[in-house]
Amino acid sequence: MTNLIKRTLAAITISSLAIIGLTLAGCGGGGGLSSQTVNGTAAVGAPLSGQVSLKDSSSTPLTRTTVIAGDGTFAIDVTGMQAPFILQATGSASGTSYKLHSFAEGTGTANINPLSDAIVASAAGDDDASKTYDNADHDKLGKIKGNLAATVDALLKKLQPLLQQYNAQNTNPITSRYIANHLDLDDMFDNVKITVANGDLSIINAKTGAVIYSGKVTDIANGNFYPGNVPSTPAAPVAPTGVAAVGGAGQVTVSWTAVSNATSYNIYYATTSGVTTATGTKIANATTPYVQTGLAASTTYYYVVTAVNSTGESVASAQASATTNAAVPTPTAPAAPTGVTATGGTKQVTISWPAVSGATSYNIYYATASGVTTANGTKISNAASPAVQTGLADATTYYYVVTAVNSVGESAASVQVAATTLAAVPAPTAPAAPTGVSATGGAKQATISWSAVSGATSYNIYYATASGVTTASGTKIAGATSPYVQTALSAGTTYYYIVTAVNSVGESTASAQASATTNAAPPAVPTAPTGVAATGGTNQMTVSWSAVSGATSYNIYWSTATGVTIASGTKIAGVTSPYVQTGLAAGTAYYYIVTAVNSSGESPASAQASASTSAPAPVVPAAPTGVGATGGTNQVTVSWSAVSGATSYNIYYATTSGVSKTSGTKIAGATSPYVQTGLAAGTTYYYVVTAVNSAGESAASAQASAATSAPAFDALSYYNTVCLGCHGSLGVRTAAQIQAAITGNYGGMGSLSSLTTAQIAAIAAVSY
Repeated sequence: MTNLIKRTLAAITISSLAIIGLTLAGCGGGGGLSSQTVNGTAAVGAPLSGQVSLKDSSSTPLTRTTVIAGDGTFAIDVTGMQAPFILQATGSASGTSYKLHSFAEGTGTANINPLSDAIVASAAGDDDASKTYDNADHDKLGKIKGNLAATVDALLKKLQPLLQQYNAQNTNPITSRYIANHLDLDDMFDNVKITVANGDLSIINAKTGAVIYSGKVTDIANGNFYPGNVPSTPAAPVAPTGVAAVGGAGQVTVSWTAVSNATSYNIYYATTSGVTTATGTKIANATTPYVQTGLAASTTYYYVVTAVNSTGESVASAQASATTNAAVPTPTAPAAPTGVTATGGTKQVTISWPAVSGATSYNIYYATASGVTTANGTKISNAASPAVQTGLADATTYYYVVTAVNSVGESAASVQVAATTLAAVPAPTAPAAPTGVSATGGAKQATISWSAVSGATSYNIYYATASGVTTASGTKIAGATSPYVQTALSAGTTYYYIVTAVNSVGESTASAQASATTNAAPPAVPTAPTGVAATGGTNQMTVSWSAVSGATSYNIYWSTATGVTIASGTKIAGVTSPYVQTGLAAGTAYYYIVTAVNSSGESPASAQASASTSAPAPVVPAAPTGVGATGGTNQVTVSWSAVSGATSYNIYYATTSGVSKTSGTKIAGATSPYVQTGLAAGTTYYYVVTAVNSAGESAASAQASAATSAPAFDALSYYNTVCLGCHGSLGVRTAAQIQAAITGNYGGMGSLSSLTTAQIAAIAAVSY
């Protein structure tokens, strides 16, 4: 078994059994180490910095207090106190102040956190656990004890989807092992905000502000849970890199590079290569560098490391290995303990330190003067961390050193630490009468305020409608807090008040009388508006209605679906008629109802009115694409691709390149393909096309061109026009003779030289 496993089992044993009772050697009146403790962790994700107080359930409750250690842990000696106990932690974390509560049925674990606070209030049937603590007595604590198991069960069942997100679905917030390490339940406290205020328990997503749970703290099972607002699971971390192992005497030091979103690391090792998370021995919650001790000499150990967060565990790192030294060192006395801390409490000090490799026990030396050593200090043998030294003097500083012991001997002393016990709490007395009592009237209510009284745990108010009210003649309101708002009073009536302060000893004398007059009766809630009308415009709607008597403002509720109600519509508050709603979708029907409002409330909804916004204005279409032109006999065919939004097309053409809308001849209302006829033969025509709609005409397309066909050759016409006047004898010649005459410029018939052989033959045929 490795030292880590030994240390882990030791820590679990200590956490489960609290503080092990030990015998004090040579106590010299300094008290002993208590075996009767209530201990745990006070944290809200981060440890609380402050103190924990504990009350017992005796007829006159005893109170003891201790300071919370830096890691959030605390322990309170409860020797001679009567179980069960109620605890209160006051302190701060990350700049926020907290007052949280917990409950212990006896000695053992009683963690303090936001959920334990809600459990105490719910089990007590109180709106606030602070009231429960302030008014704690035998009956109150007995009630909590009787309801505790059912309350914890109801909370775990109601919050299952949230707790499962953090692997805490089976965690009792009070009695389960809880460490302020940002994992599991502690990770949940990092990501949600849990508050109890005015009797309401609320759980909020700390990142989004969305409500996860809301309900009465006294009825957790019937609260509202919104699983869609549970914080999302973070991405699982990547595998650690830079893993290295260095062998030593009976040990190996394993180190790695930190992973950004990891909250802890696991090491897996074996003495054969190819170690995996399935085949290796696991070392959980390791930190880099990690020193694994107690290993066999001259042995190679193989390691992989994984990173862990609330989502899960990464894949394994690359393997690293190291070989321990051959020689087994001679046993030596252990090293001096490090990281020793001391925290003061009520007649007690808690001393803690990390385990020392090779140590089998520990000694504590203490004194009330600085400079304590093993020679001049009072020795406490066989101590275990954390150790609670009890029976100490009030408001006194104690100084400590710790040594580690094994079969070889005792280590050097640790660095000295000190802690001061808390000052003695004076015997309680009945509080003084409250001062600064004032009363302010309102609408069927009065607000009574007063200055806090030292030593008071609650306050009583006595009131009447006649002056001279006393504790005997007035109606009592018990357990009030300042300011207190008394509601459901008669309108236009004067009320008279006195206030008393209360604690466990008794009730104070009455304060001076204060009075207040409630407001006159409020106006009636207005009637529903009438004459509601809606008129649509361009991306806007104008809603108007008739004024309602007694109304001070109006609300509009609207929707794009008919049947709009106050519950289903989108609210526009504090509007006046006519109201212009802008930024609406074009061509859309909107439905409206209107309510009238005054100080007494909101009227029923008006009849529904509706109208549609204007259709969207058209836009000028884009220029046509894919324009092409194909020539034919005295015609050209022009075609193009259809343009979205176009209602017609124009063609512009010319017989010179560079045609535009201004230089070309326009053909309006054309459709593709368009055939332009009656054109000159053998001529090139140039075209551009535009698209048209009600918004206008597009830019011109790219230019396209085509040439019409040349005219057919008319041999007879050519002969009669060109040849017959001068060469009438041509007709007696054959085509070959005519060709020869052309070739040799015979008879001056050069006019035929531009003709093809086929054309000449045609002329010969018609002239023969």
